[in-house]
Amino acid sequence: MFGSDLPAASGLKTVVDPYSGQRVYVIPRLHPDWALLHVPEADADGNARIYGTIFWDRIMSRAAKGVIISAERIVPSEELAQQPELTVIPSLFVRAVVHAPGGALPCSSTPHYDLNREGVEAYLATVGAPGALHTYLEAQDRALRGLSTSAAA
Repeated sequence: MFGSDLPAASGLKTVVDPYSGQRVYVIPRLHPDWALLHVPEADADGNARIYGTIFWDRIMSRAAKGVIISAERIVPSEELAQQPELTVIPSLFVRAVVHAPGGALPCSSTPHYDLNREGVEAYLATVGAPGALHTYLEAQDRALRGLSTSAAA
């Protein structure tokens, strides 16, 4: 980014890296009010397991003021306690837990389902069209509930 207009346009600043002594760009930390994270398993208290890549979900659970967990499965706390090292998000960060099978669709939720590329493309097609996102989300909600997508809402 050095030598480009991007840092000035983005408001980025430089600091000296204490390890290398070189100047590096830094950005302000994110501190969202809420993080809505979908996980394969959680208990009713909000202790959550993630199978697969945990990087961004773990970081966002610590950055947000509050976390809402949606989960493929709600499991007994005793089940999580059998392997506590697999709990990526502890309940102390979580304000609410929602049982939402299929809640990550069209993205993946390891080991329950893989990424649905056609679904992602359908979602992306709604971004620029007024009202299209609402129609898309309504159809997805009805499909997840097992309702006809042609019936009135």
